[in-house]
Amino acid sequence: MTLRERILEHIRSHPEGLTDSQISHDIGIRHHPQVNSRCNGLKAEGLIERNVVNGRIHNLPVAGLGGVPPVPPQVAIDSAANDWFWEGNVQNAVVTYLEGQGYTIISCADCALRQRGRDIEAQSGAGSLWVTAKGYPSGTAKTHASTQAGHWFKQGLFDIIAWRGEDADARLAFALPDYPRYRKLAQKVAWLIPAARFSFIWVQQDGTCRSN
Repeated sequence: MTLRERILEHIRSHPEGLTDSQISHDIGIRHHPQVNSRCNGLKAEGLIERNVVNGRIHNLPVAGLGGVPPVPPQVAIDSAANDWFWEGNVQNAVVTYLEGQGYTIISCADCALRQRGRDIEAQSGAGSLWVTAKGYPSGTAKTHASTQAGHWFKQGLFDIIAWRGEDADARLAFALPDYPRYRKLAQKVAWLIPAARFSFIWVQQDGTCRSN
């Protein structure tokens, strides 16, 4: 049984709903973002619902599928997690992409908890891959989204430079939602790519990824 199937079966057996963390604990998955990624995928397929219950996002079975009715949500989800360009969704898309490329995911930072460190660590026969991932800001009354995006881009670029100093052999990647603002910034630092030896991973709105 695949991880996706195990998660779906577990959710269908709990009509009261389960958080991603509860699912991770119950079925013994170390890396919480992997569960988050699969649950977002199941929602996209229409197999589960992700609703806020008592202030936390719960995964609930869809009525008529598997014979288990869902618990009505208290409030609709209204958060950055709904946006495809949110950092957590960018990270999840990259995890799925890397797994499809034959990588084993060693660890993932939990964006919702603002965990520090490498956003994704992966391993393949060619060695280690460290990924820094950024989303795209919505902007605030004081800061335009484009300005904030520039700050986030610099933060990610600093990760790359610092990591190259830590390990001369690890492969490095900078994952970003494919926005014109980020594309222009990437062009400006193209000279750094061969020096720091890293690549960009561009995440599309449909969740697909392109690397260059």
